Amino acid sequence: MSRENRALTFRGQRVNFSIEWPEAHLRHRLLLLCSPLLSGFHWRKLLPELSELGCLCVLAELPGFGAGVSPVAPPRESGVRAQMLWGVLDEVDARLGGDSALWHLSAHGAAWTTVLAMRAAQPNSVRSLIGISPLNPPRARRRFFGGHGGEAERFVERTLSTPAAFTQFVARAARRPLPDYVVERMWAGLDRPGARGALLALLEGADEPTPPADFCPSIAIWGGSDPLMPADTRERLAAQAPDLEAHIIRPAGHFPMETHSRALRDYLRGWLKYVG
Repeated sequence: MSRENRALTFRGQRVNFSIEWPEAHLRHRLLLLCSPLLSGFHWRKLLPELSELGCLCVLAELPGFGAGVSPVAPPRESGVRAQMLWGVLDEVDARLGGDSALWHLSAHGAAWTTVLAMRAAQPNSVRSLIGISPLNPPRARRRFFGGHGGEAERFVERTLSTPAAFTQFVARAARRPLPDYVVERMWAGLDRPGARGALLALLEGADEPTPPADFCPSIAIWGGSDPLMPADTRERLAAQAPDLEAHIIRPAGHFPMETHSRALRDYLRGWLKYVG
């Protein structure tokens, strides 16, 4: 795969992304949307397999995250984030000939509600939804912080107070220590100017995803040992995507792309062949 790093600006808000061009004949267009804890680097173990399957991959960060400082506040509404990311995919479609195409929309963690909003905004442009450790930020906020004002802010300040505190949080979420270079990449993204404000905007967002009115092939894969995933995850996801197929990697934590990439690749390979 060859990579091309890009950025687009929408109403003053920067969206960072990269395009991974496949070595095989183009068969799929796949968005890999990063949660606030990830960057494009953290998809690296999946990319060779996806390239062999003919996937053109767009590795995108949520608005407000990654390199560059935006002069405006990051959006709190998933619908606004969805519009920006469709702008990115429209740009890629234009590069490939101008016609809109069907996209597989994949997201990790708290980016899940954004791909749900993307699907609601342009259902005829979506081939499938793929959730990896999918979280709903408002519900996660209530679960961890209750209704107490300021708890999310104190959590962010505590977790991001030092690299050591952040490393401990990542190890708990992953259920094992991750290599230093992996955690350093996570920390670098959240240590940039504006990143903490963007994270709070995401956690404090109030919108809930609307279940689709019609069929959309959907799959969710998460770790059975992920401490961030609530006990009612299967039921919650079924309410958000009624046609969803659920799979659990039992020993995995919140970052299966790092700790259980082989199992995750197997699920993605089978899914893309099934829906493709």
